[in-house]
Amino acid sequence: MFSPKFNTDSQILQDNLQEIDRLRFRIENMLIMPKHEQWLRREAFVRTAYTSTMVENASISEQELEEAAKPSPAASIPKERPDVNNYGRALERVDALSDEPGNVLETIEVTIRNIHFTLMSGIDGGRAQPGKYRKVDNKVGDNAVPVYSPPTHFDVPHLMPDLAHWLRDSTEIHQIFKAGIAHLHLVAIHPFIDGNGRTARLLAALLLQLSGYGFRKLLSLDAYYQRNRDPYINALRESVGPEFTTTYDATPWLHFFTKSVVAQAAALERRLTDWQMTVASIHNRYKEYGLRDRQIDGLIYAVRLGHLTRGDYREITGVGSVTATRDLRHLAQLELLEAQGTTRARRYLPTVELKEVPRGTGT
Repeated sequence: MFSPKFNTDSQILQDNLQEIDRLRFRIENMLIMPKHEQWLRREAFVRTAYTSTMVENASISEQELEEAAKPSPAASIPKERPDVNNYGRALERVDALSDEPGNVLETIEVTIRNIHFTLMSGIDGGRAQPGKYRKVDNKVGDNAVPVYSPPTHFDVPHLMPDLAHWLRDSTEIHQIFKAGIAHLHLVAIHPFIDGNGRTARLLAALLLQLSGYGFRKLLSLDAYYQRNRDPYINALRESVGPEFTTTYDATPWLHFFTKSVVAQAAALERRLTDWQMTVASIHNRYKEYGLRDRQIDGLIYAVRLGHLTRGDYREITGVGSVTATRDLRHLAQLELLEAQGTTRARRYLPTVELKEVPRGTGT
């Protein structure tokens, strides 16, 4: 059976685990209004789908990412991005699996193949053979230069059940390490023609959520990988080496993986703290104006993003066009928002007074 090798006495790993548990406790116990948590969760969902795809797809711009990933219940991925949409659908499946009762790990190999099927369906004319293990040997390249030789395709049907068996039966290893090693070993096996990295990142996300390290589904490790793509790739390479072997040392990768969890959890803690301050400050300052809760939500959104459109307001409040127009006109008359642009392209910006409210930061 697969038996990962890494330095269990590493002080870096022990310190990172301790910090992860501290941050998890703080984040799990933060009070966030349920509807606002749904906004933030949707933003994290879209950001994860985009940034994970961006690790391999350099054609997606940061501007497109920021326009799509906004704290709104209706934040969406454009149809013109089938690869990002597929990742979103696969992530939805991961989220659903983590909420289901029973032992998801009993069928984890099937789940891995289903994740890959969802990721690669309709992409590149089916060249990636969605959900099917590769039947050819391949090389992992960087700028057309081979840098890693995975096992032969004959070995894949034996290595994948071995990984699944380890995932089911390894009960003594820390769950953070388990998720990180699953990510690494799937990349090492490279069981599919394409989409291995994305499948590995989703597998790690599933294992973290199943083990209580989902951070309220607000954590996006993929955003960290995308911002730190070269260190991410280098950490994988340093562990697996130039060709597949079952004796590789997972320690370098686990250093990076646990560091990514610490970094993103710390950023999430700061963000949620800022969000709490923003909400409390706006409620305390402007409730006396006689504003409705939905109008308060509009101000919170405007402070968070720096602007608000009528479409945004309708999405976050669920009101119709006439009510949205009336509410926004009222907020502008109170000099809390400033209207800019013509009717169709009009945006509402926070006024100087509203800009003084603490503004949450991204992850």
